[in-house]
Amino acid sequence: SDFIVSVNGVTGDAVEMRKQFQADRVNLKLVRSFDTVVFLRYGKNKRHGLKFPKQVKNNMLVVMEIGDGYIKEHNDKCEDESQKIFVYDRIVSVNRQVGTAATLKSRLEKASGKFQLGIQRPYAASNAPGGVFGF
Repeated sequence: SDFIVSVNGVTGDAVEMRKQFQADRVNLKLVRSFDTVVFLRYGKNKRHGLKFPKQVKNNMLVVMEIGDGYIKEHNDKCEDESQKIFVYDRIVSVNRQVGTAATLKSRLEKASGKFQLGIQRPYAASNAPGGVFGF
């Protein structure tokens, strides 16, 4: 899957980017995705703290917000940027198991101990300082 990172020069705001598709001419900037794995440990805090779109679809979960929970704790302690979870990451598997967005969400809620998340990210921005979406 690719990432649309710009529509007619508009970046960072999905609502504004979507509006650009009403123009007579549309100029897109696409970035290839790459798959990676993030290893997590279920901490004392039982909530993951991730927020997803209200209507989840396809076979992935898009991280819209990272609130208080063990994911935020993981990110705060993690020194390796590639092992952090970022807003707009796509969760495509939980413990190497794929499924619908609803199934992935259920598996994430039930995950315990050490586990891994399969993540899709934009390739071009993967090494950008301050996060993967620093294009």
